[in-house]
Amino acid sequence: MRVVATAGHVDHGKSALVRALTGTDPDRFAEEQARGLTIDLGFAFTTLDDGEVIGFVDVPGHVRFAKNMLAGVGSVDLAMLVVDAREGWMPQTAEHVQILGLLGVEHGCIALTKADLVDAETLELATLELEDHLSTTQLASWPLTVCDALSGRGIDALRATLTEVCRSAPPPRDLHCARLWVDRSFSVRGAGTVVTGTLTLGALSIDDEVRIEPGGRTARVRGIESHHSSATTIGPGTRVALNLAGIDHRTIDRGDAVVAPGRWRTTDHVDAVVTAVPGTRLPARATLHAHIGAGVWPTRWRSFEAETSGDALGRLRFDAALPLQPGDHLVLRSTARSAIVGGAIVVDVAPSRRTVDALARRALTPVQRAVAARPFIDGHEIALLAALDRADPAGAIEREIAAGRIMRVGASYAAPATVDALLADVAQRVATHEHTYPDDPGLELTALAARVHADPAHIRDAIASHPAGALDIAAGRVRSRATAPAMPTSATPDGARLLEALRAQPFAPPSATELGIAPRVAKLLVREGVAVELDGVVFATDAVEAAARIVGTAVVQRGTLTIADVRDLLGSTRKYVVPIAKRLDADGVTRRRGDDRIPGPRAARP
Repeated sequence: MRVVATAGHVDHGKSALVRALTGTDPDRFAEEQARGLTIDLGFAFTTLDDGEVIGFVDVPGHVRFAKNMLAGVGSVDLAMLVVDAREGWMPQTAEHVQILGLLGVEHGCIALTKADLVDAETLELATLELEDHLSTTQLASWPLTVCDALSGRGIDALRATLTEVCRSAPPPRDLHCARLWVDRSFSVRGAGTVVTGTLTLGALSIDDEVRIEPGGRTARVRGIESHHSSATTIGPGTRVALNLAGIDHRTIDRGDAVVAPGRWRTTDHVDAVVTAVPGTRLPARATLHAHIGAGVWPTRWRSFEAETSGDALGRLRFDAALPLQPGDHLVLRSTARSAIVGGAIVVDVAPSRRTVDALARRALTPVQRAVAARPFIDGHEIALLAALDRADPAGAIEREIAAGRIMRVGASYAAPATVDALLADVAQRVATHEHTYPDDPGLELTALAARVHADPAHIRDAIASHPAGALDIAAGRVRSRATAPAMPTSATPDGARLLEALRAQPFAPPSATELGIAPRVAKLLVREGVAVELDGVVFATDAVEAAARIVGTAVVQRGTLTIADVRDLLGSTRKYVVPIAKRLDADGVTRRRGDDRIPGPRAARP
């Protein structure tokens, strides 16, 4: 299905034309039918000659119902501009064309209707006038059909034009992130809550869990209907009614969004490029109404640039957190005059607080901007921030890597400049440490990470991403490659002999001094990670791990253990058992209760 919105001045015959094309009166209210004036959105369907279904969203043309018109066109990518051959170009014709341009609607057709009510000369003049007005707009290339809804003149030709428009327009994008802007919410006896709207960017199936934004309320899709038929799955670009379980229809308003959970980032402020309409100058700060999807939200605008008569980068703040992504189009309306003052295209849904950052990132691609805002970021988060396919963002990310704009760092991605700056900071601190403590084999990783305000894993991955770089990491310490020892301490004669002795008597180890080995060798083994120092006693690392397994199993089986029990289990003395018991408490294998030990959170998986 493709969804087409009507547009045009009041009383130019939009509803009559939809009725002629579909056989359905889109005016739902008796008042509309009696007065011949559309005041709210109407809906109708028809099947074209090639089997494609069109869902029409018929919008009001009167200036008093501009908000309802914006709700109808806010979620569509195809439109049909309707112009009365008698009256020609009118104020709301101009405004609706302007709105279509601000929303980025690039495909559609033009219907010059009521043609039987004028003579041939008037019809020709109306056509020329219309072409002249549209010549500087995106509608200049749209096909024009002369028709009359009452007599049926040109209706078949208009259907053929719509068929061609739907065939030539790009198909709706499926980014696997369903979003439906709600334009109606009501209750059906025996079914419960039903919401309607145009589904964009993703698909929905029966029994899917969904979220209602703003607010993060949850619901389940109980039923799906489109074109008066039930469905189990519905794809993007479709006019649809959803029967939702677990939520009251009175809590859902026009403008709310039904979205796939985990696939959207909600935000109450975005950076956007705002384009003022001709003849309008936006102030640097303003309170406006933003029309987004089918809703309207109070919005505060702040420009980052002095010039606001053309395009300006700035920040929009909403009264609620909305599911938005880069590329979304908004229409901005004055709160005082209710006039359209501009349009906006979202460029960043997680903007930096600093204006200088926003301006510096203006020329970046969406992926680059996402990476710049989050120095080390995973692929799913990039997809949310850069409007990529949520199910498979790899293609777009790989293109950025191939172009050298971002780089893979472990399981994350980062800008090359970010990695270079981090490694330069780390290298400087390591060099200073090695100069001050020449016998110390590098800086301990977690302490270093705290100093440079980075995650230890990111430092490790950044060093690994530069295998020929100046830094090396071993046994949890970062050091310069130039100062790295030729072999680890455990491979030296004294180191190997001491480690062997520690392992031979795991729970009553001899000291280095007792073996005639310099105490410094024991400290180097600890730094290497093959030994552990507990209250001044050096144990082999695997001895402590073995103690954890033995004591962890016993404390689960018995419920409690005393120090004497631990001593007997390990075949040692209090001198060695007490430091081991403290370590097991700290590691969560045991937990101290008075003089006893009880199972800790890691007792079952020591």
